[in-house]
Amino acid sequence: MDLLTISKWEFRKTRLSFSLKTRILSVIILILIGVTSFFVSQSGLHINDNIYKVVLTDPELAKVLRTDNKFDVFVTNKENAKDLFELKGFDILILDSRIFYHDSYSYDSEKSISALDALDKAIKKYDEARLLSYNDLNDTFPVWLNVKNIERVQAFQPVSLQTLPQFEKIQENTANAPIEKPAVEKAVEENTQLPSIKDFTELKKSSSLQEQTLATPSHFNPPIPFKSVVLSFIFIFPIYFIAQFFSSSIMEERVKRKGELLLVSPLSSYEIVLGKLLPYLVITLVMVAGMTFKLGGSPWIILILLPVSLMFLSTAFFGAIIARSFKELSFVLIFLSVFLSGYIFFPAMFANIHAISIISPITLVVKMLENEPVSMSEYLFSTTPFYLVSSLVFMFGIFIYREEDLFTQKSIKGKLLDSIQEFIARVPTPLFFLSIALLPLAFSIQLMLIVLMFNVPLRIGILVFIACAALIEEVVKSVGIYTVFSKKIATVSTANALKFGILSGAGFFVGEKVLLLVVIASIAGSVFGSVMGIGLLIFPLLLHISSTTVASLSMRYLGTRNYLSSIVLASIIHAAYNLYLVRGVIFG
Repeated sequence: MDLLTISKWEFRKTRLSFSLKTRILSVIILILIGVTSFFVSQSGLHINDNIYKVVLTDPELAKVLRTDNKFDVFVTNKENAKDLFELKGFDILILDSRIFYHDSYSYDSEKSISALDALDKAIKKYDEARLLSYNDLNDTFPVWLNVKNIERVQAFQPVSLQTLPQFEKIQENTANAPIEKPAVEKAVEENTQLPSIKDFTELKKSSSLQEQTLATPSHFNPPIPFKSVVLSFIFIFPIYFIAQFFSSSIMEERVKRKGELLLVSPLSSYEIVLGKLLPYLVITLVMVAGMTFKLGGSPWIILILLPVSLMFLSTAFFGAIIARSFKELSFVLIFLSVFLSGYIFFPAMFANIHAISIISPITLVVKMLENEPVSMSEYLFSTTPFYLVSSLVFMFGIFIYREEDLFTQKSIKGKLLDSIQEFIARVPTPLFFLSIALLPLAFSIQLMLIVLMFNVPLRIGILVFIACAALIEEVVKSVGIYTVFSKKIATVSTANALKFGILSGAGFFVGEKVLLLVVIASIAGSVFGSVMGIGLLIFPLLLHISSTTVASLSMRYLGTRNYLSSIVLASIIHAAYNLYLVRGVIFG
């Protein structure tokens, strides 16, 4: 009941914080974005319309070029055509059967050459459409492709030879089976008429044939992830928009010190935060449900985007807690939002292309909108990092939802250390469990790195990933030790340095095995999986303990001021071990 009271008060406060004009304008902007994105996803972009200007003398050829929206066509006589081409900025001049374009010495020669290429494609496209209008498809297009999509092996490594088709076995098993003749040959033998283009079009409309089930060689194109890009924008922007209201509300309470009244109430910090979170989460899910209904998607899409909403709201909340002003808050939120958007956006670019796309929940949304099944393992793989990291961010934010952090001008680093210090004070064997608690953060960053490294040559990508992954893990494991030593929570001694290094390294190892073996079994046999520690037991345990102990001892003798040098030294040891694991891939 207390949560609902806080939620009601938060909703009323946020509503009164903005004028009626601002609220109406915000609603109109969201509606326009949704409508525009929906129509773009259905009909595509038209930003290339009329980008090339063509002047010609043949009206019949003008009709052909006007079938392509890229061309702005002007018909006139020869004298005027030459003058327009030379003086009025036209890209191509066509006089009868001769084509003129601007040479390499002209300022607009590059555009003119591009217009030539577009002209060639437009003529070919028109000829194909004209040939398709004939009824005899077999004589018009003597070569057809029968496209069959074969499921790709879902792993981040080259396909094994053992998975290739066994042609000899297929021939043995089908030696006595009747051979199915092509449809065209059947029609000739049975003296039946070949299907016309109209019949073929109607057949495609009434059947479950995909767009490229039958195609001529010139129509065979790879899949383009345009729909994934648009859908990412449709769903992410409203979530980001609502998160801004949440962060602004928290920041306003801090700047104007209105939050002091809540802190002196009998409610705990987590009840206050959850109560303030509830209205924004409900509004976000309602908007997601509305867009899902508009796009004709399954209600399960709401469940897929729930952790995404929690992630944006949690980062908005934490950013408002650690920032010292609205200006600093803008910088923090832009940084976090860019990272989250990249994490969601880049993997979705590979939807229907590679298993790496499942890292992003938007890929699951695309699959459901295309009526493709989504397994529970895919759901867990995509959403578990979001659930874990958002819970982690809310937990550490609630730790410092107190007067000494909300209404003071502590630096971002100081507040981060305060949140870790509170975790250490509240949890038994804190350094062991702190490594486990921070593991989802390292895990999410490493998944993002996999997506980025997927676009570079394999050997270079693995080397960069090894270095970055080692550095991230060493920071996560040693940040608790740094807090203990810098805050003087425990005595800075060699015995404590050894003890803390062992506890932190062992905790990270335990959390890593539980999380990785359960969630990302799909990349367990890959190079990246080996680097992330999947597979072996005793050697990764020794590695994590050894590298963290090295960092801990380095802080003991060099001081916490040389923390960066300590983690670099530990990262070199960690990276050397990972490099040894994948030496065969890198060095052949």
